[in-house]
Amino acid sequence: MTTKLNPRTIHLTNTKSHKKEVFTPLEPGKVKMYSCGPTVYGPIHIGNLRAGLTADLFYRFFKKFGFEVTYVRNYTDLDDKIIKRALEEKVDCEVITKRYTELVERDYAMAGMQEPTHKTKVTEHLPEINAMIGKIIEKGCGYVTDDGEVFFEISKFKPYGALSGKPLEDLQAGARVEVNPNKRNPMDFTLWKPAKPGEPTWDSPWSKGRPGWHIECSAMACKWLGPSMDLHHGGEDLIFPHHENEIAQSEAATGEPFVKYWVHNAFLMFSSEKMSKSLGNVVSAHDFLSQYGGEVARAIFLGVHYRSTFDFNPATVDQALTNLERMYEAKKTAEEIREKKMAVPDLKAEQVWGGFMIDCDRARNAIQDHYANDLNTAGALSEIFTLVREWNRCIKEPNAVNTPTAIIAANEFIKVMEEEIGSVIGIGRAAAPAMLAKLQAIRALRQKNEGGTVLSDAEIQTLLDERKASRAAKNFKRGDEIRDQLAAAGIEIKDSPAGTTFARK
Repeated sequence: MTTKLNPRTIHLTNTKSHKKEVFTPLEPGKVKMYSCGPTVYGPIHIGNLRAGLTADLFYRFFKKFGFEVTYVRNYTDLDDKIIKRALEEKVDCEVITKRYTELVERDYAMAGMQEPTHKTKVTEHLPEINAMIGKIIEKGCGYVTDDGEVFFEISKFKPYGALSGKPLEDLQAGARVEVNPNKRNPMDFTLWKPAKPGEPTWDSPWSKGRPGWHIECSAMACKWLGPSMDLHHGGEDLIFPHHENEIAQSEAATGEPFVKYWVHNAFLMFSSEKMSKSLGNVVSAHDFLSQYGGEVARAIFLGVHYRSTFDFNPATVDQALTNLERMYEAKKTAEEIREKKMAVPDLKAEQVWGGFMIDCDRARNAIQDHYANDLNTAGALSEIFTLVREWNRCIKEPNAVNTPTAIIAANEFIKVMEEEIGSVIGIGRAAAPAMLAKLQAIRALRQKNEGGTVLSDAEIQTLLDERKASRAAKNFKRGDEIRDQLAAAGIEIKDSPAGTTFARK
């Protein structure tokens, strides 16, 4: 069955134009997109995870809006870092790349990422790489040195620098370029390099060796998506030189425009410093996902705009946990109401739900408007929290939860959460009791790790029972002492006509 296209006009910020543009695919109803995946020489960190989640966000978004999407994600399994690690461990490069590709796949699955249309590896595309290099040389944009190294001659590609928005002179002045007497220009970059002793080699018309880094993505993208694609994604650190070089070599080889829309996610900061291995402030994606799970990761990294730099710190995690708890606490009451076996019509009580159903329609449309506006996920989430607030207000109205219309409203509320937020951002689709229990377990583990007092559920309930008895005996001082004791242990208690509940904070 063909999905109907969402009629909204989509705007995306194109890195190349530095402007928000109307998205018009090359072929109506279809999207071809490519995302630069990780180099598989070690475990990925949370900065890599943000990039992966951003690509997954675009993939989900286009499918949600009715497009037929061909999505390619690559794995760089041929690289200096891989060779270095293989030599250190005295194993073949394939041992390293197989190990870490499997670990990346495991982490991506834990984060709830959907499977791309194609997952590509450099080592499986050597014929395409050699063919593209050959075309570049034929077009006069590449040259071969005496020792069999092939360079791209950037002076032959006049638009060079258009993506990064800087003239060639500025790029030359600011770039760290390898001193190589064989280059005609210090900015010329390698397409094929002769292998050094002890390195893996492949045959080519120029020498036994291996491809340069940049040519790999061009060859893989062109094989699976053709010479032109709609969208290319990566972290903003790839704008120059990697993506700049991809444009030059691809368009030199094919004579066609390579990418229509370039999109880049911003850096992740770690306690106000850019996250990097050299700073020693790298958090393993697997360690984070193992402790917090995919929904918390998605709430953190997709809770802000993909082009916004944000600080990853304990407060960021706390906010994500709080936001998920708000959503799932509201969803829990909705799940309970829609499972009611009996409902009593009450025209006065049911009037509250008429306005709420209108709020659901408004929220659905507003969320989709935010998505269409350069994937403004923060705006979309603000709409669901507004709807959560309205839901919580409505269920407090006398007798409203016991009416037949409440069941209809509960179903509609859950549909908005799951279909609009869950389908694109990837949160809000789990069963509420299980997710709330998981969030409480995360709170308890964090408190334990930080050296705080951790009370068991049974201990908390004992204190709540004592508080209830104290209040019944009008010993309000003791009741307040118990509340303060629980608060000091990170436990928030909530009194309602139905009884007292608690949540870990």
